[in-house]
Amino acid sequence: MQELKDANAQPSQPEAPAPKSKGGRLLRWLAYITIICLLFLGGIFTGVYLGLGRSSAGLGKLGTIYGLIERYYVDSVDFDSLQEQALPLILSQLDPHSVYLNAEANRQETEGLEGSFAGIGVQFNTLLDTVVVVRVIEGGPSERAGLKPGDRILKAGQTNLVKDSITTEEIMKALKGPEDTVVRLLIKRGVKTFESAVVRGAVPVSSIDAAYMIRPHVLYVRLNKWGAQTPQEFQQAWADHASEGIERILIDLRDNGGGYLQAATTLLSEFLDKGNLLVYNQGAHYPRENFTSPRTGRLRQTPVTVLVNENSASASEIFSGAMQDLDRALIVGRRTFGKGLVQVPFTLSDSSVLRLTVARYYTPSGRSIQKSYAKGLEAYAEDIEERYLHGELFSADSVSRPDTTRYYTRMGRVVYGGGGITPDIFVPRDSTGLNAYYVRLMRSGTLMRFAFSYADAHRTELLAHQTASALDKHLQGIGDQLVSSYAVYAQRYGVPQRPGMLLECAPLLRRDLIALIADLIGGDRNLFYELRNERDPEVIKALEILESPDWKPKKG
Repeated sequence: MQELKDANAQPSQPEAPAPKSKGGRLLRWLAYITIICLLFLGGIFTGVYLGLGRSSAGLGKLGTIYGLIERYYVDSVDFDSLQEQALPLILSQLDPHSVYLNAEANRQETEGLEGSFAGIGVQFNTLLDTVVVVRVIEGGPSERAGLKPGDRILKAGQTNLVKDSITTEEIMKALKGPEDTVVRLLIKRGVKTFESAVVRGAVPVSSIDAAYMIRPHVLYVRLNKWGAQTPQEFQQAWADHASEGIERILIDLRDNGGGYLQAATTLLSEFLDKGNLLVYNQGAHYPRENFTSPRTGRLRQTPVTVLVNENSASASEIFSGAMQDLDRALIVGRRTFGKGLVQVPFTLSDSSVLRLTVARYYTPSGRSIQKSYAKGLEAYAEDIEERYLHGELFSADSVSRPDTTRYYTRMGRVVYGGGGITPDIFVPRDSTGLNAYYVRLMRSGTLMRFAFSYADAHRTELLAHQTASALDKHLQGIGDQLVSSYAVYAQRYGVPQRPGMLLECAPLLRRDLIALIADLIGGDRNLFYELRNERDPEVIKALEILESPDWKPKKG
């Protein structure tokens, strides 16, 4: 069963159902429960035996209710449609992470974790009401066909892509397709319009946002998820920079919501000794299963610091929890999300999937990662907001300990569980310049539109700066002008200027605009983080620790 485990941990945000009449709710619940029981009785799980135990005693009554609904209900019932609505509702009563995915949703989610899909290999943007190529994936079909950043895709096959309210899903449907099939694209480049035939092929989906030498001899790697290819991608990033003399590694897991358990344990093994316990799973119907390092890692002596925040979840918590418990690295940042439930995917007869929680994750010291969901899904979903309001994101003194049980690392340091991984070194969220005007600008969506418009209009000029430092110097030189132009732009779209607040938040806006523009010109994929990290207090603190003699945990 190991290969089926999914540590995917994007925090669930279920929508509350619209209010309904008491009689209507009762009827729907009866129908929902009946359908679920019939599905279980029908044996639609592929290759999995489900022991019903004592609960099977009540199925006769539910079967009777089903028959009464089918025979006497006032209207005809579309049970297929009702079933699709019922499954998520039923699962939401179990825990926040048991989920039902229809075949298409499961395909899309798995595709992102498996490391590739069949398509043309471009990143695009529709902020200008046209499909604009932002980046051409290196080694992909579009690069071979000669597409460039800034190209407009007007048509794909018979699908017109220049129309109002076209969705990303419609665009993806037109561009993606089986490998080795051809899609004819109508391209506009400057004033020239031409047709290009692109042979669809495997397009890599990287789990690494950035990998570069952030300081001499210090490799920075930012992971956006834990996919099937993550360990290999990490090894490749290390190999690409090995000639630059890597002596220390900063692993950035901020906002990494999880992925495959095996990806995290495989990468952990690179930093640890053979036989080290990495994590274990256990549930009421799921016997304890240990995951240990199968070999001695090549990087076991390399200094490492791990950066996390409140959106680091699941596999990211498994990785940081093991590194902390085994005293292998200092964890820097803020308390992680707290998702430590094991889902096993059961494939249904129509290729949809039930990801059912079967166990909990425990770090090597025995602490549970999972935070409580006893107060219901709404409270669970609002936990991060509550931390914000409580002040936990800004002050170490406000960090709560949901489980006050003491656990001990290998060298005897005290750690706590029951609500994510609490870092060894707390770094508050940067609130400098944060005010109501800045928040309104962020919520308006105008920042990205302005940055993209600027990058698109000045692409050739910006790409002429061939290094990150040269581009940064140029953009810093016009930083005040960018901020002023953006404020005028945002006002046209309904955000009135507030001169005092604009002055206060100008450093934040300058930082955001420069990093976004650098990213959106479609050059080096590392540029966004290279420029942003230089002024990121969390990264600066993590580097300070990593480059000091005290990078390694010490008792007391």
